[in-house]
Amino acid sequence: MADNIDDEHLDNTTNNQSENLSDEINPIKISDPINPKQETEMEVHKHPHHVTHKKKWPEYLLEFFMLFLAVFLGFVAENIREGVVESNREKEYIKSFYEDLIADENDLQTIINNLNKEAQTGDSLAMLMNHVSTETPANYIYMYLLRITRSSLTNLYVNDRTIIQLRNAGGMRLIHNKGVSDSIVAYYKEIETIQFLYDESITMKRGLREKYSTIMNANDFEKVQVNTTQIINPIETVYLRTADADAINDCLVRVLNIKGLGGGLSRRIQQLKDKATRIKVFIKKEYSLE
Repeated sequence: MADNIDDEHLDNTTNNQSENLSDEINPIKISDPINPKQETEMEVHKHPHHVTHKKKWPEYLLEFFMLFLAVFLGFVAENIREGVVESNREKEYIKSFYEDLIADENDLQTIINNLNKEAQTGDSLAMLMNHVSTETPANYIYMYLLRITRSSLTNLYVNDRTIIQLRNAGGMRLIHNKGVSDSIVAYYKEIETIQFLYDESITMKRGLREKYSTIMNANDFEKVQVNTTQIINPIETVYLRTADADAINDCLVRVLNIKGLGGGLSRRIQQLKDKATRIKVFIKKEYSLE
């Protein structure tokens, strides 16, 4: 009995000592771990100025509208600038064309005068060559045949600097006045027709030069034509080499063709000159040219 009490007392004492020893070894209590969510909330409260503001759709709409307005205004400004530049270029082309028309009026009148002289030469040749022989003085026949076949007498020249610039630079699109642009096109279209007739006349003159050499004496020909530009009536009398009816008739037919075509050219060029005057008045009114 005494032994059991002692054993129990010993066990109790040992257990108490063990508990005391355990308390001495682990005196610090481990606290609960920090919740990550709580830590994040603490950081958010710690730095309130870093809060990201989520934009609402009206703000996005406003930004889009401002960007669109900036692009649109830039586009409008560029169009206005290009419009001013093209308007200035249009006026420059119109003024240049107006000056061309003034020059054409004078040049075309000179061509008309020369064609009228050519027609008179043809009439004189017709009368002289209808009754000619190798014994008939032929000074004027030589002179008139040389004169009527001179291409430089009725040289066709039209001032085309403006239309060339318009075509090469694609400038016709700059002429916004449809009436003016149509007039320009029609004017130069008529010139193309006249140029075709003029080239035909040159071909006829070359043909006559080939034929009249058969009825002229070379020595007498040299007396009449001093150089390539001067035709004179020599002091001495000159005669035809032959008065063959067929050769004379061939030359005379060619003379009459040149005269007839020259008359047609004269009328067309007169019409072109009148058109130039009308267009000039129209342009001056439409563009307020001085």
